[in-house]
Amino acid sequence: MAIDPYEPELAKRQKAFQIASKQLIDLLNSNISLAHSAKVEFIDKFASTREALRDYAQAGQELSEWLAQKKQG
Repeated sequence: MAIDPYEPELAKRQKAFQIASKQLIDLLNSNISLAHSAKVEFIDKFASTREALRDYAQAGQELSEWLAQKKQG
């Protein structure tokens, strides 16, 4: 069986997406428990969540674009 030279690139993008997804889910879950926390702590957590959401979107977009290019090529 031939080794697909693109497999490492796919695995890298999938792993980045999985990490971003877990980070976002963890932050969203922790934000739920912050309902009664200090306002400053909530703002800090919210900023972290926004950053995680951007990472998630970027990783998903990169994975999607890579898969589309592989399909075309």
